[in-house]
Amino acid sequence: MYVVFDSFCKIPTWDTSHPLDVDRFRAALAEVVHEPDFSPEAMGDYIRANHAEPMWPKSPAHLDRVISGLVSDAAAALHRR
Repeated sequence: MYVVFDSFCKIPTWDTSHPLDVDRFRAALAEVVHEPDFSPEAMGDYIRANHAEPMWPKSPAHLDRVISGLVSDAAAALHRR
């Protein structure tokens, strides 16, 4: 199910919050947030394990903050469904 996020996390700018990256994330999230087995935490784990290296080097702490934000966004979307 989480492979839908490849269109987002395999782009080297995925961590920048650029509007195009945000749109890619939201489009992928919209495809799976309604699935009964969807888990924001599992989504975060998938992105953490499968993301492209950012275009500019980032610290592990930065990547953790970005992924934690995505998990929070997904959790909010899950509660709105």
